[in-house]
Formats: sequence, structure tokens, C-alpha cells
Amino acid sequence: MRRLRAAGEPIAQAHLRHLNPFPHNLGPVLKGYDKVVIPEMNLGQLATLIRAKYLVDARSYNQVNGMPFKAEQLATALKEAIDD
Repeated sequence: MRRLRAAGEPIAQAHLRHLNPFPHNLGPVLKGYDKVVIPEMNLGQLATLIRAKYLVDARSYNQVNGMPFKAEQLATALKEAIDD
């Protein structure tokens, strides 16, 4: 996020601390954005739940290799989503 903001990209983030129940204002917040990307270190379970509950076109960026995301990887994926 910091890399993209420093480069002047229009980007925001949300950190979900509780997943059950979802925060009461999550639906309106998500619908306020043109694109939603959900990076997950699994097969995309959270993105599936968000799509089903809030009917937003949430894109999933997944990695299942036991290692955390590298900042450059994530920045590249988010930049590609912005440019689409």
C-alpha cells in the first residue's frame, strides 16, 4: 500500500479483525469502491464469503506456498488490478 500510494496510485485498504460476524458497515464500504482485491494465503475462502454475502466483484489474489507475500509481488498484483 505504501509503495502504491507513494507512486500516486488511488488505493485504500481495510483490515478485517473479526470475520464472524463481519463488521456491520462492511457491505457499504466495499460497494463504495470500483475494484476490490483480497490477498489471501489460502485458496480464497474469504473472497468467496465476501462475494456471496455482499455481491461485490471481489478479486482474489492467492498464494499457497507457506511463505508470506513479498511486498513487490503484492504491489505488482494490486497495480495490475488498478490498471484493468
